[in-house]
Order: sequence, then structure tokens, then C-alpha cells
Amino acid sequence: MAKGINQKGKILYLEKILRETSETHPCTMQEIIGRLQENGVSAERKSIYDDMEVLRSFGMDIKFKRGKYTGYYVAGEADSESVNTSTTEKESGNPEDSAKNSAGAETEGSAFSSEPHKKAKNSWLLPPSDSEEDKPVKLLCRNKKKKEIMAALGNYAQYKEKEEDTFVAAVQVDETSEFYGWLTGMGKDVILMKPKKSVQAYRDYLKGILKEYK
Repeated sequence: MAKGINQKGKILYLEKILRETSETHPCTMQEIIGRLQENGVSAERKSIYDDMEVLRSFGMDIKFKRGKYTGYYVAGEADSESVNTSTTEKESGNPEDSAKNSAGAETEGSAFSSEPHKKAKNSWLLPPSDSEEDKPVKLLCRNKKKKEIMAALGNYAQYKEKEEDTFVAAVQVDETSEFYGWLTGMGKDVILMKPKKSVQAYRDYLKGILKEYK
């Protein structure tokens, strides 16, 4: 009974966990799941991402960063240490903070933006994950479709220029039929490269469709 009550308050427990973070003391997704379980709340990553979007819509400035301190944190909750660290990074020209606008996102070596992610245009887009198990898919894209592709993926993706009029987009996705549908619609202009298990899953999806046309 108590567990059921706690489950209903999942988003409130999540808010409390995030309120205790700062830029120098972020919380990884695994830590969030663990702390929720300590309070009798079971949750999957996707549902936590959805709850974060709800909290963002109510004005909670939730951000994600990689580097020395990796994880989710609430901007504005930072302690003096994080303020000093931020100032030092700006003065030293830390490369992790050098490309946070759309132009920088297209250059080689750019990192996932730590800016708050706007509500995803496509339901299959997911924020970057701090888990080694959740690898982003890598898409080989044609420059002629760059505007359309970047409009679809936005700041959820990391972009890297390649040769021969192409670029690579690395993005965390929920591999649903909706994602495969978008990918199929892009034809040869967007090719799924990695990871291998995702490529195989997409092949199986296409084979399933072809069977219906025999």
C-alpha cells in the first residue's frame, strides 16, 4: 500500500532529488533511479525523461552536462564552488563549453549542449544519457538535407562534419516505429551507421514491411 502511494508521488520525489543537485554535484540517471527505489518508487528511464519535461514546463531549469561532473542538475541551485568553477572554465576557454550554439554544434569536436532541451519535436528523441549502455545512434547525413535534419533533431544531437558533402549526427533515440518511419522517409539522405544492434533492428523492420508486398 505504501509503495503504491509513493509511486503516485514519483514526480515529487524526482523534484526533491533534483533540487539537491548543483552544477558541481549533478546526479546521474542511475543515481536518480536508485534514489527513487530507496523511496519505494520504481521507474524506467523513459518515464523519468517525461517527468523532467513536465518539471521543465513548470519552470524548473534542468540541465545535463558531461565532463568532470556528469549528470543532471538544476541551474540556479549551484553552490559557491560551482560558481567559481564556471568562472574558471570561461576564463580558461574550456573546450567543453566552447560550442553551445547552433553554429558550434556543427563543428568537429562539439559536445552535447548543456542548454535545457526544448520539448522534443519528435516523440522518439531522448536527452543524452550518462549510461555507457545507452549509446546514441550515429546517422550519416547528406549536407543537402542539413536544414531539414537539424530541424528534426535540434540540440538533442551532436553534429560532426565529414568529407564528401556529408556530416554525422549522434543522437539518443527511442527506437520505435515512429523513428524508423522518419528514417525511412529520409531515404538515402540519412543512413543509420551505428550501433550494430540498431542497424540490425532497422533491417528487420524494413524486411517486415517488404514481406507485406510480396
